[in-house]
Amino acid sequence: INKGRNMSDIVKSIILGIIQGLTEFLPISSSGHLAIMHKYLNFDIEQMGLFFDIVLHLATLLAVIIFYRNTIKDLVVAGVYSSKSLIQGKGIKNSFFASEHTRLLSFIIIGSIPTGIIGILFKDIVKHLSENLIYIGIALLFTALMLMFFELKRKTYKNIDTMKISDSLIIGIMQGIAVIPGISRSGSTISIAKILNIDKASAAKYSFLLSIPAITGAFFLELKDIEFATIMHDQNILIAGFAASFISGYLSLKLLIWLIAKANLKFFMIYCAVVGILLITTT
Repeated sequence: INKGRNMSDIVKSIILGIIQGLTEFLPISSSGHLAIMHKYLNFDIEQMGLFFDIVLHLATLLAVIIFYRNTIKDLVVAGVYSSKSLIQGKGIKNSFFASEHTRLLSFIIIGSIPTGIIGILFKDIVKHLSENLIYIGIALLFTALMLMFFELKRKTYKNIDTMKISDSLIIGIMQGIAVIPGISRSGSTISIAKILNIDKASAAKYSFLLSIPAITGAFFLELKDIEFATIMHDQNILIAGFAASFISGYLSLKLLIWLIAKANLKFFMIYCAVVGILLITTT
C-alpha cells in the first residue's frame, strides 16, 4: 500500500513539475496553477508542500541560468569590473552604468530590492491567498489585464542602454506584487516594462534575469521552516518533480522568447481571463 501511494505521489510530482515548468515562463502564473492543482490532486506530503513548490521553482531557475549562461558570465565579469572601478575611485555612475552589462547588472540589483521587501513583508498574506481559489481567479484577471496592456502598447523606444533606475524599481515592485498566486511574474513584469516603453526583447531578458535573485531569495527564506528528515524520506518525489520542471521550464522559456519576438500573447490573455472567471464563479 505504501509503495502504491509513493508511486502515486511520484506521478503527481511529475505532473506538478510539468505544470510549474510550463507556467513559470508562459504568462499564466505558476503559483496560481500549482495552487489549483494542489487543490484538485490533493497533493500534500506531510510538511513537504511548501518546500516542494520551492524545489520546482529552483528547477526553473536552473533553466534560466542555462538559457542565459553567456549573459550571466558577462554579468559576473561586469560585476568584477564595476567593483574594481569603484575601488579606484571612478564613482558609482562610471563604475556601474558605464556599459550595457554593468547597467543590466545594476538594474537587476536595484529591481530585486523592492521584490525582496514585498516578499518578506507579505509572506503570510500570500500563503493565505494561495488557499482561496476565488482570490487566485481575481489575480488571473489582473494578469489578463496586464497582458491586454502589453498587446495595446505598440511603440517602444528604450533598451537596456536607455532604461532608467526608476524603470527597474517599478518592474521590481511589479515582480514583488506577482508573489500573489494568480499574478504571472513573467506576464506582469514584461507587460509593465513595455508600458514603460522598453522594447519586447529587452523586457523579456530583464524579466527573466530578474527572476534569478527572486527565486534564490525565496528558497533561502523558506529553508528555516523545512524539516529535512521529511525531505530526505521523500527525495524520489523531489527528484522527479525537479526533473520534470526543469525540462518543461527550459522548453517553455524558449517558446515564450519566440512568441514575444514573432507572435503575440493574446491567447494567454484570453486563457487567464477564462480560467479566472471560472474560478470566481464555480468556487
